[in-house]
Amino acid sequence: MKYRRSKEFIVIRLDEDDKMVESLEQVCLREKVTSGAILSAVGALKSGTLIFRRGCQVDFQEHLEIIGGGNISSVAGRPKVHLHIAGGNDRGTKAGHLVEGVVTVFAEVLIQVLEGLGLKRKRDNNLLKQKVLNPYVLEP
Repeated sequence: MKYRRSKEFIVIRLDEDDKMVESLEQVCLREKVTSGAILSAVGALKSGTLIFRRGCQVDFQEHLEIIGGGNISSVAGRPKVHLHIAGGNDRGTKAGHLVEGVVTVFAEVLIQVLEGLGLKRKRDNNLLKQKVLNPYVLEP
């Protein structure tokens, strides 16, 4: 993984075998970013875990060309990436919340840092009761 930052933008290149969500959270931790917008995520994954809907989390082990977007907030003072992707190959498409994905070839991500917003997430027990697998809500 390599990245470069200007005042309000971070450009990240993830390489073969990098974990996408973990890597983005590492960059945000290093750069002290807890509020941001993932403007673009493009590239390819070879495996990972997606949440498709309430209570439905599925692992995949296949090449997917992806596009995505999301945001960065904080949970307990640490960066939290919320990234949705759509991906496809010659066998079809998948889309959903990316729990984690392993890069194949490369992926490129553009983050806009949102200074001064202080975006935070908190665990929502109501969502847990509904079997939502990522039960953190944004406190705008």
